[in-house]
Amino acid sequence: MVKDSLKKELYKNIKEYGLQSEETYNTSVRIAFELENIYKSKKTIPSYYNKSIDALIEYIKNNEINPSEKRWNKYAIKNGYLSSQTIGYLDGAGFNKLCKRIRKKIEKGMKET
Repeated sequence: MVKDSLKKELYKNIKEYGLQSEETYNTSVRIAFELENIYKSKKTIPSYYNKSIDALIEYIKNNEINPSEKRWNKYAIKNGYLSSQTIGYLDGAGFNKLCKRIRKKIEKGMKET
């Protein structure tokens, strides 16, 4: 996760200057900064996924057929959503199965009302 070069530098600084040295402190701050950036980038994935799923649900509700991967990708690029491949991967079942599952839930919801 953290770059190996930073880890090596931290260990070298601890060994050479000690745990309380300025060099060790500066390296640990750079590592903390890198970890924070990694955390922030991973935190945005669920946000994009949720927005993309909401858009996919609306797309399926508003159209008679499920979108093909090609059609969804054009729509996604135009509107800033995740691609069909990414959504399918994150869902774990694949894009087409996800669309079928969404369509079934929509149809089931319409029958219950």
